[in-house]
Amino acid sequence: MSSHLKIDIVNDPLLDVEAGAVVIGVAEDWEQRDNAVLSAADEAMHGGLKSELKAVTQSGAFKGKVGDTHIVNTLGHLKARYVILLGLGKFEDKKPENASPENIRRAAASAIRAAQKLKVQSVSMACLYCYDSAFDGLVAPQSMGGLIAEGAVLANYQFKLRKTKSEDKKEKDKKEEAQTYELEKLIVATPGNDRFPAIERGVLIGRTIAKNVNRARDWVNDSANYVTPTFLKEQAEGIKGLECRVLDAKEIKKQGMGLFDLVAKGSDEPPFLIHLSYKSQQNPKEGPKKKVALVGKGLTFDSGGLSLKPAKSMELMKMDMAGAAAVIATMRAIAKLEAKGVSLDVEVHGFVGTCENMPSARSSKPGDIAVSKNGKTVEVNNTDAEGRLVLADVLTYAQEQVNPDQIIDLATLTGACIVALGKVASGVMGTDKTLISDIIESGKKAGEKFWELPLYDEYKKSLESDVADLINAGSGGEAGSQNGGMFLKEFIDEGRSWAHLDIAGPAWTSRDLPEVPKGGTGVAVRTLLYYLYKDFS
Repeated sequence: MSSHLKIDIVNDPLLDVEAGAVVIGVAEDWEQRDNAVLSAADEAMHGGLKSELKAVTQSGAFKGKVGDTHIVNTLGHLKARYVILLGLGKFEDKKPENASPENIRRAAASAIRAAQKLKVQSVSMACLYCYDSAFDGLVAPQSMGGLIAEGAVLANYQFKLRKTKSEDKKEKDKKEEAQTYELEKLIVATPGNDRFPAIERGVLIGRTIAKNVNRARDWVNDSANYVTPTFLKEQAEGIKGLECRVLDAKEIKKQGMGLFDLVAKGSDEPPFLIHLSYKSQQNPKEGPKKKVALVGKGLTFDSGGLSLKPAKSMELMKMDMAGAAAVIATMRAIAKLEAKGVSLDVEVHGFVGTCENMPSARSSKPGDIAVSKNGKTVEVNNTDAEGRLVLADVLTYAQEQVNPDQIIDLATLTGACIVALGKVASGVMGTDKTLISDIIESGKKAGEKFWELPLYDEYKKSLESDVADLINAGSGGEAGSQNGGMFLKEFIDEGRSWAHLDIAGPAWTSRDLPEVPKGGTGVAVRTLLYYLYKDFS
């Protein structure tokens, strides 16, 4: 469904590589630095490259900041038709923050986006920052290869599955002109044979991560009449190397999941609870270091139920399954990495509760009371606060089934989180400060932002009901994200390490970013993988 980008690694000098465009990294203070690749290209172009670079630098059209790009036609003087001058930022000696994972990933992504506009089939680049002594030893070759691959594959993403090809050639040409070109190949020239294996391993890992982020994007971008609970079930069942167990509507009822059933029964689409299991092949006799459960909210469409959303608020509710997409894509990435010899010493379980929230004669009504799987009764005062109902029962089921050391749930849970943090960051809250801190740090490495929100005991007051143990939506419009988190906490076992990720804001972007085109972002897949695999960076 998503676009593919082949990545080749070669030991040839960058300017000897056959490609449609060649990327040359440039620092902000490029005139004060020795850049062997830039000088060699300039000499081949009879001084034309540095002359052009000086002109655009002086005019301010190109400043050399991270991700800045400028295109120069080589006029046949190089093997590549175009040079993409790529800003790498400040090159102050021994400052690792200038060659941060985010900067490397963003720079690679920006180069790919520039190459797309040139309509070339291939682009070449050296390992960014590696050739400059200021960064010698600051970026490990494996990390460099992984970050370049991540940025490139993420930036090359386009969702075109539902577009049709016009028979009218003029119309076809017009459409193609308006769209960016899909690259076929990135060629990475390594700085030396000794680094080749590490860079190769990094590229393998980075490409696998990014491809599965893109798979999550596919599912979020596609429409709800295609991406149904049945579709998500089939995607999970199709992952090779993982055990998959699925509970249908009858089994969900049999398990006593009254909250999940209450939400699902308003739709003709059947609900499913999906359980994916990964057990490491590393030292199987010793057992895993720990067990981690990932739980995703999978509302493939959320109308609000009888508490119907306004029409404008409903347009993007196909993306209310972004948490489920992240969990399935993460489990898929784990299986793919295992198949390529990259094992994990953690046992990981992915749980997804998926259904639709629709208005019908069977729908739950405001004021209904249901019994959860852990026995607590819940009064539903707002049928549009349905995600927490589904998650509550799935969280209970996950704890009963695998007794995890840690449990992390992901959900586009509250609009309040967008009010609090915008679309830049996800909210994170829970019972374990260390787990929360580790998620935030993993997010920094992965290029995703998380901000801790508190779960003060006082928030529980808003969940009190006159007729049941809990009410599903706190009143007064205060601390909406924390009210959602506090509700979920009621279904977490005492002493359990748990983190709740409210990804409502970053799950969708309405503007293009270097490595994130408009639409579904696949948020949290990278963070979860960086958290689980400690040797990525």
